[in-house]
Amino acid sequence: MPSESASIGAIKLARTVFEYIHGNLGVLKFNVDELTPINGDSGEESKRWKVICSFFETLGSSAPSKYEALVNLNDNTVTIKKLSEVETKE
Repeated sequence: MPSESASIGAIKLARTVFEYIHGNLGVLKFNVDELTPINGDSGEESKRWKVICSFFETLGSSAPSKYEALVNLNDNTVTIKKLSEVETKE
């Protein structure tokens, strides 16, 4: 069985962190909007990735929240920053 690519590993690690924070129902419709290698000559050699993703944080969310996750596969760390707030209807 072939080994998993670094880019897939970065996405999985980022999603795992969001599921830990928000619960698996809090990561509804998880979508990767952008995936960029931060170091390495080519994407597959990179061990650091910037993952821009969006998902609905709750069942009642009217719009997805967007986050930036900086993933370091060398030490399995993820730094997250919220890029946009969920819009609420009044």
